[in-house]
Amino acid sequence: MRCPNCAQRHFVIGADQGGKWTILCDQAIHRLKATLHGKVARFAGAWLEVVDPQYLLIGFMADAGIIVSLFMTWLTLGKEAMKTLFKRFFLWRVNWKWYLVAILLMPALRFAAIPLTAWLTGIPADYSHPMIRDVVPLDWPLLALLIPWILFEIFTNGEEMGWRGYVLPRLQAKYNALTSTLIIGAIWSVWHLPKFFGTGSSEGRSFFWFTVFTMSVAVLYTWLYNNTHGSLLLVTLFHASGNTFGAFLPAKFAVTGGILSNLETVFVLIAAVVVTMLAGAERLSRAEEMQIQE
Repeated sequence: MRCPNCAQRHFVIGADQGGKWTILCDQAIHRLKATLHGKVARFAGAWLEVVDPQYLLIGFMADAGIIVSLFMTWLTLGKEAMKTLFKRFFLWRVNWKWYLVAILLMPALRFAAIPLTAWLTGIPADYSHPMIRDVVPLDWPLLALLIPWILFEIFTNGEEMGWRGYVLPRLQAKYNALTSTLIIGAIWSVWHLPKFFGTGSSEGRSFFWFTVFTMSVAVLYTWLYNNTHGSLLLVTLFHASGNTFGAFLPAKFAVTGGILSNLETVFVLIAAVVVTMLAGAERLSRAEEMQIQE
């Protein structure tokens, strides 16, 4: 609308209880945008200054999965299919229990390994210096870092668009859900192989144990994906919750050999076996069809 007095274009942004409209002209809108952009830039700049560059690089490399998956979908199936794939990131209308799975399952499995490791080794867990303190060296309370970190994990995660959004539906068009999942898990493991060279972070695990982990946790991802109508939002949240737990509640033990990580793998493997037995290897779901793409 335009103001009848100054003839400038105005934007209606709301009304109070008395029914009077609040309007902003072009100049006010520009000032508002500049203020918002400034705040966002300062917030992002602060994180860029303190976050370890290797984690930013990993995040940006993971985002390449989104670009490649969308491009390949557009190239092979067209623009509408590409839009459909992207919209899966916003598929949030699912049963609330799957949010509990996405948010709590991986932290619960990882936490279960902590007291068991302490009992087996006789060395108590040390929570005095969580990994987040090394990655983001800010003297903030841990809870103040929690939301920014999980958002960082979500927005820099391009893996799920690739593995679950693009690869999994195509494999499930040829094989059952479990076979498709194990194929992805094996490829996923090789994808992370550089972590085991040089100074890469392998969490003390051998490549064998890491492969067992990726193939096992891939079962949980497929189970969640197929039961939420292919929601990339839920599997990304699942991924982010596991990573965030590791950053905020690590247990540092004075032992080598990746005992804690290996026990985490055992618990994930047990969960994968239970899920497969209950949901069935064919679809990894009793109630929903497999998500497929010819």
